[in-house]
Amino acid sequence: MITIDDITIKIRMFNHPKLIAQAQVIFFNILETKGWKIMPSNRRHPRFQEEIWIQPPGYPNGIKNGKQTYGLTVWVNDKKLYDQIEEKIYDAFCMLRNKEEGEKNIAEATYKDEVDKNDEKLEEIDIDEIPNDL
Repeated sequence: MITIDDITIKIRMFNHPKLIAQAQVIFFNILETKGWKIMPSNRRHPRFQEEIWIQPPGYPNGIKNGKQTYGLTVWVNDKKLYDQIEEKIYDAFCMLRNKEEGEKNIAEATYKDEVDKNDEKLEEIDIDEIPNDL
């Protein structure tokens, strides 16, 4: 029987309004499924309480009622295991997102410190003391 411990997740972040990140779900370090999407949603996820949607890999399946439909290429029959996979994807996504935000904040703080240090190096000049013949 497969368990959540047999599954590894890899996340790749995107800076796109319709695709936040993509995940690889690897089973037993042998079988890789690519194309799991983490997308923005207009509804809160019932478990993660964030406006995102995690979608398994799929393919365009035609148009129904004026909207593109998709068929799934990966299906997990065990609902409990699927929920655990989704949770593991979300956890890996949050860890990477927090790491990237932390690195961005450190970079911004470092830049601000450098700007502040440069400001300290400037000496005050009294305009009245500058000779007129320059």
